[in-house]
This record gives sequence, C-alpha cells and structure tokens, in this order.
Amino acid sequence: MKTLATDIAGALSAFTARDGKTMLPIPAGEFLMGSDEFGPEQPPHLVYLPTYYIDMFPVTNAEYKVYMLATRAMPPRHWGGFEVPAGLENHPVHRISWYEAVDYLAWAGKRLPTEAEWEKAARGTDGRRWPWGNTFDEANALVWDRGDFLMTVPVDAHPGNVSPYGVREMAGHLEEWTADWYEAYPGATYQSGAYGRKFRALRGGSSFFTQNHARCAYRCFTRPEDAGLDNLVGCGFRGVREQPE
Repeated sequence: MKTLATDIAGALSAFTARDGKTMLPIPAGEFLMGSDEFGPEQPPHLVYLPTYYIDMFPVTNAEYKVYMLATRAMPPRHWGGFEVPAGLENHPVHRISWYEAVDYLAWAGKRLPTEAEWEKAARGTDGRRWPWGNTFDEANALVWDRGDFLMTVPVDAHPGNVSPYGVREMAGHLEEWTADWYEAYPGATYQSGAYGRKFRALRGGSSFFTQNHARCAYRCFTRPEDAGLDNLVGCGFRGVREQPE
C-alpha cells in the first residue's frame, strides 16, 4: 500500500510494505563499491543499479513476532521462548539464519539485498566510509569501541546513523544478511579460502566488532545455516524490492 511519505528522489517516494515497514527508494545510477582498505574490498569499482527500495530499519523483534503468528515460524534463538523478551520489541531481531531471513522476506513480498544494493543504500555515491560521512562518531553506532558491551538497542536509538538516502542503522549494531555468496570482486587480485560459494556475505558490523567493521565497504561472511552463538549478537536483516506494492 502506497503512502504519502517523504519524497527522496524526484517522483520516487517511500511506501509502506505489507509487513508494515517503511521502504525507501534508492534511485538508479552508478556508485563506487569497495575500497583499497582491506583485501576482500578490493578493487574499488563502479556499479550501476536500477531503482530499488529498501527497508528504512532492520526487522525488529515485534515485526518478527507478527510473522511467526501468521506462519507458525519458530522464534529466534535469543528469545528463550515464543514471546519477545520484555522491552526488546523495537530491538532488531537477531540470531536468524540466512534461510529464516529469506522465508520472512518471501512472506513480506521482499528479498534480501545483494551486496551492491546494501552498500549503495548505506554509502550513497560519494564513496564515504560510514553512512554519515568519513569521520567516525561513537554517538552514531553501537560498536565494540564504545565500551558499552550491549547486545542490541532500539533500532531508532542512533538518529545520526543515517545514510544519504535516509536508511537507518547500517553501521554497527548487528551484521545483516545479503543475498550473495562471499566471492571475490571482478578484477580482484586478493584471494581467500573463504571464497567458493560456501558462505553468505554479511554487511554492517556489529556491537561485538570495531568501527572498522562498521564501514560501508567492509565485508564479512558466515555459513547460511549459522544462527549465532549464545550470549553473542547474531545476524539480522532487512528487505528490498524493485517497486512499490
């Protein structure tokens, strides 16, 4: 269902998806993907993407509960049962496997973002290091450097953690699943034993990683069946789609 939301790119407007989440438009065009800072991010290269829409925030515990009730899906591991732990309703759902994320998004009429879609939504077109710019600000992201040692916080706890397109909470807090296998970029000279369609690519860093992992270009990976470990923040996700419903 379309809504009269903020106009971001000319005639493109945000809309509300069937799971109730606001989706923001990312206009068609090229952007700089990757960097020279770390082997798996090399080489920096231009990527053209057509227009797409992405969730403004990662999926929350409360939103995942609605999905569970509609589909009889199992709860995420960190809940310790079928109810959202008190006070964590607006925290991002985590300890979700890649397959569970795919199932939720299919129900919601969406899919996982590719690495390129995720990075453009976080970074814009000017090659910035973090969504808000090139200087790290501890007030903007939940990362290990802060010394807070929190698992998660509400998804709207960092108003400064906003990308050029208005997408929120894409640096730190929790790693997010992408649709892609973890593979070398075209033209890369760096090679890794992790390449080879064994792991799915993760983006965004987390509360248990440093600010370096929270950079827009940073890449990580894990097995698609991995739902995380006890007492550690696991993977979360957000969705994309090509056009409004």
